[in-house]
Amino acid sequence: MILTVTPNPSLDRTYELPGLTRGTVLRATADRVDPGGKGVNVSRAVAAAGHRTVAVAPMGGP
Repeated sequence: MILTVTPNPSLDRTYELPGLTRGTVLRATADRVDPGGKGVNVSRAVAAAGHRTVAVAPMGGP
């Protein structure tokens, strides 16, 4: 078991583009928002490698 602590978590936004063409307007076809921050990202990578992990991060806000 790997425990990670992220005292300053974030939200990572990813946009999908159909392709990159120089000189044209780029419009996203999709987007997603994932939890982020160094400890959270490490836990996601550890879980993707098939190991057990727990990510600890403060929660707040409305």
